[in-house]
Amino acid sequence: MKQELTGNDRSHNIRRLIRNVTCKSVMMMLSLIVIALIGNIGYEESSKAQSDTMNPIIMHIHPQLSILVNGTSFSVPTQIGIDPSLWKDRSLDKFGMQSMPEMNMSSMAPLHTHDDSGIVHVESTVNRNYTLGEFLNIWGLNLDGKTVKMTMNDKQMADFRNHILRDSEQITLEIQ
Repeated sequence: MKQELTGNDRSHNIRRLIRNVTCKSVMMMLSLIVIALIGNIGYEESSKAQSDTMNPIIMHIHPQLSILVNGTSFSVPTQIGIDPSLWKDRSLDKFGMQSMPEMNMSSMAPLHTHDDSGIVHVESTVNRNYTLGEFLNIWGLNLDGKTVKMTMNDKQMADFRNHILRDSEQITLEIQ
């Protein structure tokens, strides 16, 4: 036999259902707020660590460097200015990216490579003219006693060491 609910019983059940839904909603909202606050605190600590140890990169260009040694193509090594064995001159370090151990990132010279494509990354905390000679010094490439010819965008250039690096230019060094 079915028991019929009176109007008062139905009202009571509806109020109880609303109260349960409201309690669950409030608990869910509180949980989301707590999660958001914890995430925000972590983000602020990470941002604070970055801003305390690092100036922003304000210059970012990519010249392309190709090297021929006695007529044979030579790959520009990966990690110049990042790997300590390929980071000989540290006189420009203050303009590069400082290490951030909390983000598992090592420091980088303002002139560096990421791969062997020949792209030189110029990423600096100051806007200044960087030269090919400065990049070669960071690398530790000794060209003393060598004959070096440089072309930039297929145009013969003099004084390769003092050549100011520009975005997207194609530089070729022919070393004999």
